[in-house]
Amino acid sequence: MGLLKRGTTEAPRGAGQGHSSSVLANTATNYLRQLVNVGAFFVITPMIATRLGNDAFGLWSVLQATIGLLGLLDFGFATSVVKFVAETRGQGNADRLKRITATLFGVYVVLGLVVITVAFCLTPFLSSLLKIPADKVQTAQIAFILIAFRSAQAAPMGMFFGILTGFQRQAWANIVQIVGTVLYSVAAAWALIVRPSIEMLAVVSLVTGLITSVFAATLCAAKCPGISIRYRHFDRRLVREISSFSVSLFLVQVSGFIYTRVDALVIQQFLPLAVVAYYSVASRMATEASGLCRQLTNALTPLVAELQGLGDRERIRITFERGSKLSLAFAAPLLVGLFWFAGDVLAAWMGEEYRSAGTACRILLAAMLCSVLHANAANILSMTGHQKFLAYAFMGGQVANLAMTLALVVPLGMNGVALATLLSTLVVDIMIVQPKAGRIYGFSFFSYYRAAAWPSLVASVPMLAAVHFAGRFLAPHSLLNIAALELVGCVVFVLAFVALGMNAAERRYYWDRVSRVLRRGR
Repeated sequence: MGLLKRGTTEAPRGAGQGHSSSVLANTATNYLRQLVNVGAFFVITPMIATRLGNDAFGLWSVLQATIGLLGLLDFGFATSVVKFVAETRGQGNADRLKRITATLFGVYVVLGLVVITVAFCLTPFLSSLLKIPADKVQTAQIAFILIAFRSAQAAPMGMFFGILTGFQRQAWANIVQIVGTVLYSVAAAWALIVRPSIEMLAVVSLVTGLITSVFAATLCAAKCPGISIRYRHFDRRLVREISSFSVSLFLVQVSGFIYTRVDALVIQQFLPLAVVAYYSVASRMATEASGLCRQLTNALTPLVAELQGLGDRERIRITFERGSKLSLAFAAPLLVGLFWFAGDVLAAWMGEEYRSAGTACRILLAAMLCSVLHANAANILSMTGHQKFLAYAFMGGQVANLAMTLALVVPLGMNGVALATLLSTLVVDIMIVQPKAGRIYGFSFFSYYRAAAWPSLVASVPMLAAVHFAGRFLAPHSLLNIAALELVGCVVFVLAFVALGMNAAERRYYWDRVSRVLRRGR
């Protein structure tokens, strides 16, 4: 992927063209998939709020957050699929690959049944647990069960996306997910026009999810030779080995759910239901933007696991440094631009009443920017045997996040909830995760940030100056105007980053890689 050594224009030692090409294709389609997701989110969300009303939209957000908590029953096996499949391929062990995939599939079938069982047990108590108004209880219960079935089928069937990623066929997984997103968006828009209700949205989610999962399983069978889901390849001994890794990732997953799901539930307990809708939109906008910016890190995950299987520590170190620098460079133009225009975006997109969530959105975007910068460090730690340390760090941070959220939600409202997220993210990423990865791979605190963060920080200054100047001639009163201003900022950022954030060797190397891809495309 162009993660070159210092002072050279050559690829890293031992880097094959297959790796470089697959990472490039995976990264490009990752961004395409995320762009489609963001586009669908921007189209469907205001339709839901308009057709259902803010209170119903708030209820829909709470139900999704609650079902999201059942996603914790995954126990971290989703990341295990990518790690163990990629690592086993790196080792060249065909028999173990069959046993790994069959064992994971069996485990996932059981987990899917557990999700459904827990959902049915919770359904009678939804009204008291979530303080649902009496006239909306039946609607909530029906939608809850439908969403639970969607989550349950995604457990075993979703494993095939992980296998494709482990085989570095993530581009194909992305194509399937793009098709699924478009299918859901079209069906949801139709449902909101023909019969706007939470139950219909849940039905659409279930049906389109099933179609997408079957498509992924079929493609996986064609593109990933040597895998198996047959019971005769199930190996109980591997359950313990995989679980030792998955439990740590489960704790990381729990910490993520505290951030992405629990905030809405906490707000719902202390503030009006409409505020849940405002905060959910601000949080989702920050999360979607962050997700769009993490695609290079996601593409590097199977590569790091495979390099770990090969024992190639030097290339992991190069991936750590260069991956962090490029990930932040891809993220900064979008996240900094959204930070600048947060209130305007929310007002133009969802309505003027959503402008009140602008401050919370800015705080969350700052947390996302910090998280993107350190995502590559966390990814490498998890793929190279330090998952327990990472799990404890993230869990500690999110426990602190939850405590601060409960303390700040009443005096500061949704801004306090966002502030708790930012503070916990800063502490965990800057004081715990980065120093650990830096010690392992030979980067001091200041050398890491000088290499990874300083180039983007320098390039952001002329970007903001250009956006501020352009804003005098093009007022940010519509999404189209804001997009035009963002485009101006991105162009200035890229030019400044190339001129100020790269040395001559890096510029030559990356230009050579881009030229090769363009020549192959022609």
